Amino acid sequence: MTTSFSSYVALFLTFVFGLVLQIYPLPDMLEWWRPSWLLMTLIYWVMVIPNRIGIVTSWIVGLILDVSLGSHLGIHGSTFAITAYIVHSLNKRLILFTVWQQSLFIGLLVGFDLVISLWLENFIQFRPRPDSYWLAMITSTLVWPFSFILLRHIRRSFHIR
Repeated sequence: MTTSFSSYVALFLTFVFGLVLQIYPLPDMLEWWRPSWLLMTLIYWVMVIPNRIGIVTSWIVGLILDVSLGSHLGIHGSTFAITAYIVHSLNKRLILFTVWQQSLFIGLLVGFDLVISLWLENFIQFRPRPDSYWLAMITSTLVWPFSFILLRHIRRSFHIR
């Protein structure tokens, strides 16, 4: 099975686009409503091509997000790697779920990511978070079906396998 250069570029650009959406400045009122774009992109690729995108790639993507956000190095790297492990171990089942069932699972994974991130950040330095910290879990759940359809279209158009 041969993979073209354009499929690698398309795969890379989906991560770049997810990163841009994740770090693009929003008004303070909307900041907490931002879906976890990069994590959802990562989950999709781990789910559909687990032989190419796995735990190491997830850790690297998480470290890039840490550097981009100026957060403690390794927080997102760790949570993304753990999330990728969970998705990788369940990917045969996840593919069989409807997009709405996947959406609920994505909400749980984003919530898990938020809990572990909060725990690690508070372990390093305690900073209270507002209740709106958890809103990303809701918006990621609602946005997943559209994100899934767009990424599936990209995967099929560029024959990413």
